[in-house]
Amino acid sequence: MTVTTPSAAAREGVPAIRLRGATRTFAAASGSRYTAVQDVTLDIDEGRFVAVVGPSGCGKSTILNMVAGLMEPTSGTVEIYGERLQGINPRAGYIFQQDALLPWKTVIENVMLGLILRGVPRKEARAQGMAWLERVGLAPFADRFPYQLSGGMRKRVTIAQHWVTDPDILLMDEPFSALDVQTRQMMEAELLAIWSGSRKTVMFVTHDLEEAIALADEVVVMSAGPASRVVGRYTVDLPRPRNLMDIRMEPHFMELYGEIWSRLREEVLKSHERSRALGRQ
Repeated sequence: MTVTTPSAAAREGVPAIRLRGATRTFAAASGSRYTAVQDVTLDIDEGRFVAVVGPSGCGKSTILNMVAGLMEPTSGTVEIYGERLQGINPRAGYIFQQDALLPWKTVIENVMLGLILRGVPRKEARAQGMAWLERVGLAPFADRFPYQLSGGMRKRVTIAQHWVTDPDILLMDEPFSALDVQTRQMMEAELLAIWSGSRKTVMFVTHDLEEAIALADEVVVMSAGPASRVVGRYTVDLPRPRNLMDIRMEPHFMELYGEIWSRLREEVLKSHERSRALGRQ
């Protein structure tokens, strides 16, 4: 296991991610404007695993995109380790729901790519890439192409591809939602094992409240959109390491689920009613 020490920013109490009054508004084709998220204020300390949940369309991915630097807030700010973010966030890796593996490159070539683009010599990049494939159990498949892998294997390649570049922050947008239940639980356990050895900062978006509680140190609940905002923050004080196969049956897990779901349920019902109202117009 890798032993890490707090960065200077962490020692000074500066969060890895800080949103202050972050609002994002989009222009519609009709000329009207739509506010996805409004006045989002949120601090995430270095080394924390934070899950974000909320109804469909509440702007969870919009928040990730602002933290990644893929879009700027219309108003408010995003800070990364105390510095205002301008442009792409160089300290973050971003894992999307669908993997972005290049089909014409082999597994090892896909994992090496980020290092090559950063100027790492090819021999060194391959060695680091193989070390990560070994870590995720895919070294024997290094010369295969993505189409020759299962969904779970492709997701492991994606994790290795992002972790090999050693980002300080990992942004994850429903990365396991397309997997079957058994593969999903195995990938969740794999993610936690890797994260535990690095203590990188993770911001994880999911629709699955059980997944959020099982993985995270804290669950952030967003309100129904439009103009979604943070309506709840819940500390997940389940001990680590966690046995993800059995954790959902533990009494305290069920207590946490009931507490958070009581708040999330209100927002899900609001979102449903708003959707029905729009459908009647």
